[in-house]
Amino acid sequence: MFMKKAIELAKKGLYKTCPNPAVGAVIVKDGKIIGKGYHKKAGLDHAEVVAIKSVSDKSLLNGATMYVTLEPCNHYGKTPPCSLAILNSHIKRVVIGMLDVNKTASGSVQFLKGKGLDVTVGCLEEACCKLNEIFITNITKQRPFYAMKAAMLLNGCISIKGGVSRYITSTESLEYVHRLRSRYNGVLVGINTILMDDPLLNCRIKRCNQPKRIVLDAFLKIPLSAKIFSFNPTNIYIATRASSDLNKKSILQSMGVNIIECALSGDGIDLIDLSKKLLERDICSVLVEGGSRIHGSFLSANLYDKAHLFYAPKITGSYGAFNVIGSQAASDFSEVKNLKTYTCRRIGNDIIVEGDF
Repeated sequence: MFMKKAIELAKKGLYKTCPNPAVGAVIVKDGKIIGKGYHKKAGLDHAEVVAIKSVSDKSLLNGATMYVTLEPCNHYGKTPPCSLAILNSHIKRVVIGMLDVNKTASGSVQFLKGKGLDVTVGCLEEACCKLNEIFITNITKQRPFYAMKAAMLLNGCISIKGGVSRYITSTESLEYVHRLRSRYNGVLVGINTILMDDPLLNCRIKRCNQPKRIVLDAFLKIPLSAKIFSFNPTNIYIATRASSDLNKKSILQSMGVNIIECALSGDGIDLIDLSKKLLERDICSVLVEGGSRIHGSFLSANLYDKAHLFYAPKITGSYGAFNVIGSQAASDFSEVKNLKTYTCRRIGNDIIVEGDF
């Protein structure tokens, strides 16, 4: 019960704490919650400290139990170690959801046990890991968490003849896409999407988190008149090769646009090099919106962690249209990518399939 409450608290900080994990904590004495807190933003107090500070009568902490979704940090970063705060508070028992995968910050279990505290690890561990799937991917794979987003007809076409792809899905699906954008640090498209659809790529929900808008444009083809530049150009990141048009780069940078110089793979951006450079800029999670070639490249490179797939109840011939995955078909079913877990539900007139690779 108490760890479930800590998880609920942690969810309040979801999508706001990057590059830190989302963490919740509750303090219990005699079967009652006497303190609670969650991590709101990187650089601010961690959940454990917020929970301790929330207890007005500090004498109640003596002998209390803390339930926390992630192993407390054990190092000096932007804030002092939470392990010391727990020790100095005279809390005597700590129940932890999951161990910290970040070896720089971990170690508090051994530290607190060494100081005589009772420490339990693994309470609702699966739920706590799911809560921080983005953070875990950042640390263990040293790259952003990538989610595939695609809207298509029933036969997998993302356009009609000539590449026209706007308004495939319902208004309700489009509204949900904006909610999705608010959950990710970045939204990514290829240059062909810019040239064909001229999207803004922003989030149109009031008081939402605006994602960084990332465009893969190896040869810097993006027009200076593109609609994307009409809204907060400092929030735009264009990945291109180092030898791209220097004058155009200079103009874009003078507008506030961020240029990321990346290595090439074939005639496109090297996604491994891009991933490293995005993570260096604290872009921890990215919603990849396509198009066809981009999805094919990410899927072939085994970079997708999650999928948000929208199906409109419509169908057309495929000749002259774009398929959702613009890459070579698998030669054997063992090479086909599987969603390990997934859900299907109706949204407006559409069906959305969401799952984890």
